[in-house]
Amino acid sequence: MEEKQIDSEIQESEIKLNRLLDGYLDQVIEPEVYKQKKNELFEEKLKLEEKKSQIEKSGTIWLEPMREFVNCALQAQKIARAKNNCHDLSIMAKKVGSNFFLMNRRLSANLDYAFRALATGGGVASAPPCESSISFLVTPVGFEPTIFRMRT
Repeated sequence: MEEKQIDSEIQESEIKLNRLLDGYLDQVIEPEVYKQKKNELFEEKLKLEEKKSQIEKSGTIWLEPMREFVNCALQAQKIARAKNNCHDLSIMAKKVGSNFFLMNRRLSANLDYAFRALATGGGVASAPPCESSISFLVTPVGFEPTIFRMRT
């Protein structure tokens, strides 16, 4: 089970417990029935919380957000390459980032953390090197000492 699904089931059981308590306080439900149902719901809630803590301890809590990110990135590629898809682009833009602005006929945005890393990696890999990206600290030869200086 995914963590979100477990959280929603825990909330659902809490709502049921509150409704059961309201029925008991309004004297609609008999005390024996209330105690039995309360114990059933409480045990269910404890099992769900235990399952959630096991998922958190095992370290699989990051899998679902990662799966969503990968699927969203793959969708973004397909949507960006398709034509006449303004509606799909607007939906994808909401998933990817916020604060969009247009400057010098270029669209910019504040991307979410994962998409910022993806955009940086893709941009650097596909762009030709420019003068500002060339390091002046490392010479074209590199850090290694030259061979002629090492001769004795």
